[in-house]
Amino acid sequence: MSDKSTTTRTLREWPESEKPREKLLSRGATKLTDVELLAILLRTGARMKTSSRTAIDVARDLLMAFDNSLSLLSMRDALELSSISGIGIVKAVTLSAAFEVGRRVQKTPVTDTPLLNNPEAVYRFIMADFAGEKREIFKVIALSTSGRVKRVKTMTEGTLSASLVDARAVFKFAILEEAASVIVVHNHPSGKLDPSKEDIQITKDLVYSGEFLDIPVHDHIIVGPGGYLSMKNAGYV
Repeated sequence: MSDKSTTTRTLREWPESEKPREKLLSRGATKLTDVELLAILLRTGARMKTSSRTAIDVARDLLMAFDNSLSLLSMRDALELSSISGIGIVKAVTLSAAFEVGRRVQKTPVTDTPLLNNPEAVYRFIMADFAGEKREIFKVIALSTSGRVKRVKTMTEGTLSASLVDARAVFKFAILEEAASVIVVHNHPSGKLDPSKEDIQITKDLVYSGEFLDIPVHDHIIVGPGGYLSMKNAGYV
């Protein structure tokens, strides 16, 4: 007669707050242990003759095999990893790819991202995105504390209006990107760079929201086929 008390619980039976994926979503990746992060990559555990092992069990054993060192583990190739009990080729390839992504990120200097500290720099950086466009497109550039580009996102496409440019969406993006500040840009396909009433109102709304959230809007650039206009230089920011 088997002793059910010794059976390992599956991850599905764990409290929601203890499951690695749910914990990452609710608390962030930085709050997870090395074992929990590995378990997410492994996805599933392993079935043995007399019991089953969760992804956490397999991840713990895997880390212990390399002196509890992620650094030592990351230097093993996929074939070596696949030979470890509970891993197999699919899990080994996933781990190997994840470690390589991490190495490549470390080798990419943050200073490679453009520095946008004046309207001309913004125009040179973004003008290619609007080449040949017949529609108005509104973009947000998330910036780091040093003024370097973190990410660019298109917020709307079509006729620009205050109803289409949602300040909540703009700053939700900025918050998710942990932006220190933002620059907004849209184009005038007609080539006329003078700001419309809608352009002015949108700028005022975004600047006000940015002040409230402590995420400054440095500028609103209007781009045309032959140049640009800085709403900041024009006195609207």
